[in-house]
Parts: sequence; C-alpha cells; structure tokens
Amino acid sequence: MPPTLSTTDPLAFAAARRVVLCVGPGGVGKTTCAAALALGSAQRGRRVLVVTIDPSRRLAQALGFTSAVDGGRPMPVPLPGGDASGGSLHALWLASEHVFAELVQAYAATPEAAAAILRNPIYKAMAENLGGALEYAAMAKLQLLHAAREYDLIVLDTPPTANAIEFLSAPERIHELATNPAARLLTGGGKLGARLLGIGNSLVLRTLSTLAGGSFITELGAFLRDFSTVLFAFQARAGDFQSLLTSPDTGVVLATSASPFSVREALDFLAVLHERGLRVDSVVLNRVLPPFPPPPPEPVLRAALATRLSAETGSNPVDEAVLADNLARILAAYKGLDAQGQQAVQARAALVRGYPRLPLWLLPQREPPPTSLSDLQDLVAQFVRAA
Repeated sequence: MPPTLSTTDPLAFAAARRVVLCVGPGGVGKTTCAAALALGSAQRGRRVLVVTIDPSRRLAQALGFTSAVDGGRPMPVPLPGGDASGGSLHALWLASEHVFAELVQAYAATPEAAAAILRNPIYKAMAENLGGALEYAAMAKLQLLHAAREYDLIVLDTPPTANAIEFLSAPERIHELATNPAARLLTGGGKLGARLLGIGNSLVLRTLSTLAGGSFITELGAFLRDFSTVLFAFQARAGDFQSLLTSPDTGVVLATSASPFSVREALDFLAVLHERGLRVDSVVLNRVLPPFPPPPPEPVLRAALATRLSAETGSNPVDEAVLADNLARILAAYKGLDAQGQQAVQARAALVRGYPRLPLWLLPQREPPPTSLSDLQDLVAQFVRAA
C-alpha cells in the first residue's frame, strides 16, 4: 500500500522510499521535477543521489554545473544555505558505456575475460546501439546503487523513452542475452544476434563485417557468449529488476504537461505502471497556467489602449491603424493564454477522473526554466495540491 500522503507536502511520500522513479512523456519538465524532488529531500536531512541520463544536461545546469561533467561518478552538489539539516545531495550523469564497463569488470569470470570483452570490436557498437541499452543501463545502475546502500534516497530521472512499455520492458528484452545461448541467438547466419544488437540494418551489418573482416560472425558469437555470461552473473547476484521495481522501497512520480497529447500518454503510462505492480505515489501536472477571467469589453479595452498609446507616442488622436493593430495583438495574446488556462483545467479533470485517489500536484509555468539551485529551491515551494 502507498504511504499516507500529506495534502500540503509534495515530498512527504519520499520519506517512505529509498528509490523514486520520475517518469512521464518527453518534454514535460520531468528532469526538473526530479532535481526539485532530490534537492527538497536533501534539505530535509536525507543523503540523496539524483541520477539522470538526459542528453541535454538540463539537470546539470539547474544544479549549477556549467562545465563538462564526469559521467561515471557521483558529484557533490552544495545545498543552498549549507547542510545544517545533515542531508547531502549528489548528482550522477549516467552513460550506458560506463555501466556496461562496470558490469563487465565486476562480473566477468576472470580479469582476462573482462579485458577480452572490452577489446572486442563489437563491444562499442553494442554499448551505443543495443536496443534498450540506455534503459537497461539505468536499471542496472539503479540495482547496484540500491544494493550499495550509500544513499537514503535515489531519484532516477528516467530515460526519454517514447512510452512506458519501452522503458519497463527493456530489461526483459536484454535479459534474453543472459538466458539464451549465443548459438541460438546466431541462428540464421547471425541475423537474430545482429537484430538484438540493434545492427540489423544491412548497410550497418555490411560495414561492421568489412571493418572486422571475415571473422565478424565469429567475433559476434564470442561476444554474445561472453557478455551473456556477465549479465547472467549480474542478475544471479543482484536479483531481477522487477523485484526492485515492485518493492516497497520504490515509488513512482509521473510528470506531465497539460497538452492533450501528454495527458493521453500520461494516462496510458499510469495504466502500464499499475498493471506491472509499481507503486505510483503522485502525479505532477507541470507548466500550468490558471484560467483567465473574461477580458474587458472591447470598447473599454480600446479606450484604455488609446490613452496608453497617446501617452507613449505623444500623438492625439492615435493613428487608427496603429490602434487596431495593437488591439488585435492584445486580444490574440489573451486568447492564447486563455486557451492554455482552459487546457490546464481539462488536463486536471482528465487526470482526476482517471485516477481519483492518486495525489495530483500542480506546478505553475515558469519562464525561463530553473537554471540554478535557488530556482529549484523556489520550485519546491510552488507545488500546489489539486483539490
């Protein structure tokens, strides 16, 4: 059962979790929500790690990093106002090649076997092109971090996948590497193994074959055999992903915007999460504009605008063409803002109608998006619980 949630505190649920997955459609501010959740939890005395693989590095900017960051190790983030609470915040920028190398070095049968895998000319292509590699790397790293117990809370900003099923099923697809012999994967002249590696395109396959010479299929088979052994050893020791995802330690926050497309995708996302037994703690409706009151009657607005333009230009009366153009611009802008406000009302209604018992939090639209720790700190205070 989900924890008892406060109606005034958007971070209350995190006290009951050791892992929080921030999920949702692309482009809805999910990364920012993850950063705000992590910062707020750290300021409440917890040791927090926020993990992201967002290629735009928006989280790095929001957390105050302006230079290149190391994708392989957690970096300390100074808390605004110091760490009097006893909490701490670290950020980890995750790259799939770092995680796969870590798994190979830790779980290969021998150091020599690890070195052979990392030297294999197919290894780099795998790390970059394996279908679901990014998602698998995120989940594998999450398992390793959870098992290490160095942090009270791990916040994972999930990959920018197209939908929930792609993210959640990627570990299952790649699990085939650990449970199927390489010979079976290579049935049919290597085509199945190539497709699993994401190199099924004939041009790519021919190019790799040319680079590796006539030994390509042999090297592919050796790689699949050796790498599947690594994955099998990792999963045998660390357990399966689904157990961690459905554990009481793990909660989910879904972020979405008010656009009809994002709301539909969020509702589908929620259905998949519930079907798979994950604990969804709350939904964040981000970038919300409030409903606007009706505009003044057009004659009143026209008179006020004429007075303003006259004062600014010194001309009396104001040129009718200029007045009409400015009035049209104002009414068009109002119409756009009003449409966005109504969109937010409809989005809220759809989410409440679909999941009436799920806590829904609103975050106002903010331009520009947070680019500093103080901005994120302000954002934590702007969560509003939908009635």
